[in-house]
Amino acid sequence: MTAEPPPAGTRRLVRRKTSEAVVDYVVEQIFTGQLRSGDRIDHDAIGDVLGVSRLPIREAMVILERDGIVFTRYHRGVYVEPFDADSIVDDFQILGLLSGVAVRRLAEHPDDEAIAELRRLVDELAAVDPAENDRIIQLVYGIMTIEHRAGASRRLRAQLRAYAGFIPHAFRYTDRDHADTVRAHRQVLDAIVAGDGERAARHRLEDFLDAGASVVRGLRKRGVIDGAEEPGDA
Repeated sequence: MTAEPPPAGTRRLVRRKTSEAVVDYVVEQIFTGQLRSGDRIDHDAIGDVLGVSRLPIREAMVILERDGIVFTRYHRGVYVEPFDADSIVDDFQILGLLSGVAVRRLAEHPDDEAIAELRRLVDELAAVDPAENDRIIQLVYGIMTIEHRAGASRRLRAQLRAYAGFIPHAFRYTDRDHADTVRAHRQVLDAIVAGDGERAARHRLEDFLDAGASVVRGLRKRGVIDGAEEPGDA
């Protein structure tokens, strides 16, 4: 099955690179259920919707395949990898572990300028209206970006960027309470300030495991992924 795209001309490119806009579009289609596990990616349809050539679409498929979101069948096309609760939880756990390395290093080798900026962003996150989902996502992404720049090596930052690409989309479908999000980021920051790398890494992993579970609940409620809700999901 191939998902039908929205009418041509209804999308705008908002990323710096055209291939990144294609990546965003495909990931959004998956998270909204327009594309399902095993569906074939229609390159022509994407080109019509976004008004782009085949080159950036091919570049986007390379990125998506690298990140485990799609796979290629020789001479047959590109298809969506299995998208289920286990794969989502695994992605969040891996990202939580990788990010935990960065916040651990930041705690053990503090950067005063980065910590000051993290304080400001976490305070802003706490003050934002819980209904302003886009702003919340922007702030969370900003917090993690600073932590990763200050605490991660070049190689680790590359891995974090690869895994973090779907996060803004995932959080649009979470049922997580805003207060829990704020608490999680403040716990990590407090551990960084205290110089407790182990505690910072533990809180980050706990945060991402909880976030992954909340995304699974949200997607199940919307019928995007199969499976009954687990006990306590309601």
